[in-house]
Amino acid sequence: MHLFRSEEHASRWEGFRSEHAAGLLTLAQLRDIMATPFMRERLNGRYVSEAVGYRRAFLERLREVTGNDAFWHPASR
Repeated sequence: MHLFRSEEHASRWEGFRSEHAAGLLTLAQLRDIMATPFMRERLNGRYVSEAVGYRRAFLERLREVTGNDAFWHPASR
């Protein structure tokens, strides 16, 4: 779910759970994640063939942007 609101607004939301606070990203962080080839090259005719490399770069950028927080490790939830 995308909420383009402030962290304060999100934390006052009725369904907010403090253990998911690491899931709140700034617009700049989202921009950095979305700037990877995994997102940028979707219309490339070779996207499927090259997706493994794109995914690797995407996950590396995600770790950088989120500080490798456990929230962003799908297996940990």
